[in-house]
Amino acid sequence: MHWDDLKYVLALHRAGTLVRAGKLLHVNTSTVGRRILALEQSLEARLFDRMGGGYQPTPAALRVVACAEEMELQANAMQRQIKGLDSRVEGPVRITALDNFLDAIVVPALPEFLQRHPGIELTLESDLRLFELAEGEADIAVRSAKPVQPELVARSLGTLPTGFYQLRGKNWAGQLPLVGLPDRPEHATYNESLIAKVPRGKIVVRANTESRIAELVKLGVGIGFIDCFVGELDPSLERIPGFGLSESEAWAIAHVDMRRSARVRATLDFLKDAAARASMKSGL
Repeated sequence: MHWDDLKYVLALHRAGTLVRAGKLLHVNTSTVGRRILALEQSLEARLFDRMGGGYQPTPAALRVVACAEEMELQANAMQRQIKGLDSRVEGPVRITALDNFLDAIVVPALPEFLQRHPGIELTLESDLRLFELAEGEADIAVRSAKPVQPELVARSLGTLPTGFYQLRGKNWAGQLPLVGLPDRPEHATYNESLIAKVPRGKIVVRANTESRIAELVKLGVGIGFIDCFVGELDPSLERIPGFGLSESEAWAIAHVDMRRSARVRATLDFLKDAAARASMKSGL
């Protein structure tokens, strides 16, 4: 049994459908189905039952999944350790952060960094979800909370304040319209905090990216909670007095196996310097 076969079982177990499994593996649906069928014939055992539009693993499949997950962990660990030993300041580095951080802090500073390190190939990914560093989904994640997992190391990028902003000169009568995040369980804390800080407020529109929230505020749709390194430099926005600032420390997080990688260390230094520059420009 080879890893190339096991990854199809693992993907279908995690995704639940052939379509989603195919997307995980970047192959078409029929390929997933053929590979699962071929493995079932090879093992002489049924691995999945079709139930309710999805696929449920059989006890045999769960045994295969346990074996596949162990192989996946070992392969990921080996890959990280080999990457971590690389002393060259070149090669791919994947950074995940919220879009405002990437757009306002990282991107403007990139030309100088890439000129200094022409061998580095950066990938910038913005997403509200947490990427799995242990599984190689990203090399560096920028987050507002210091990780507690022992396999992760973090470097402080300093304190980056946020505040409530509106379209400059906008006057509101009665209830204050707010721009929030989508109404999902993972965003409940943010939305509840928004209402708590603005007692006269009501969420009237929701968006799933920081840049879209800022655009809605600039259009005069409502009041939004925006990073000061964005809001203070945009002449169309003004910070609303009386609500104060919320300060949180930003952290650049990497897997412990990657901290010795020269290209990761160089990128961490770059992020630290870029964040410091942005903080100075905002004047806060």
